[in-house]
Amino acid sequence: MISNDAENLKHHIEEWTRRITKYVDRYKDNMTARNVLEPRTVGADVGIDVVESFADAGVEASIVSKGAVPESIGLNASSVDHNIFQISVGFQVSKKDMALDPSSQARKIDLAMRLIHRKEDDLMLNGSTAHNITGLATAAAANSNGTITAATNAGKWSGETGTDIYDDINEGIDLMDGEFDAAYLIGHKSDLKYLRRMDSERTPYWKAVAELFDKKETDRSWMWKSNHLPTGTVYIVPKDFMAGEFVVSENPSIDSLYNGGLSPGKNYAFELGGWCIPEFHNNDAFVKIVIT
Repeated sequence: MISNDAENLKHHIEEWTRRITKYVDRYKDNMTARNVLEPRTVGADVGIDVVESFADAGVEASIVSKGAVPESIGLNASSVDHNIFQISVGFQVSKKDMALDPSSQARKIDLAMRLIHRKEDDLMLNGSTAHNITGLATAAAANSNGTITAATNAGKWSGETGTDIYDDINEGIDLMDGEFDAAYLIGHKSDLKYLRRMDSERTPYWKAVAELFDKKETDRSWMWKSNHLPTGTVYIVPKDFMAGEFVVSENPSIDSLYNGGLSPGKNYAFELGGWCIPEFHNNDAFVKIVIT
């Protein structure tokens, strides 16, 4: 690669990196995995995240005098390894188009970022059997306290009579590990719409339900929609590092391939990707509610 080509490549990557920042600033509030789970950043050199969990050994924090040694909390500790995976998208730009302003490829950068964050959200919600990644659906299904099923719910949420959405959610919260508080109700858009239906007093259900999530009746931030989930099921989720985390080793960035040279077809090849993993530490913190 001649010097001018190298400088042009560097210029494009710098401009596209700024485009990534703009994209994140604009859409960060819509990213399920990065908002619903407690976020944690580890070093870029970390490939396996080792998480220590502590069984309740009856040890409380203690008041000690100066110089005294408090009782250790690590007596019943165990560790779990979580492999951190790369989520990436490849794209190409023709040699001719590389002569244009970098902004001409802005749409391509936005699309790549959208695909990456969609995959992050899908992994967080549904996991991946092929990669041994646990998702929300799997964790909630394994809650040892049980789930709200079609047989135990207070009627179909789509029903006209006998439905008690408040009671279903209230009973669901009761199935959570007592250490955690409900922060979100996550479901498909077509399922969350039932929270906007009116009760017998012509008040939307969500106004009454809000207090179960410690929110004012005018605050709907606890309602989180995602079309990555199938219809017919919603989930109660806490936001607590002891329950689950979204761990990031590297946020999405751009790398040129072929040492910055031309790939076959006289195209410049690039890869946009980052390293991350959703981690679920306590299945009993998550609750599944079947609404059919």
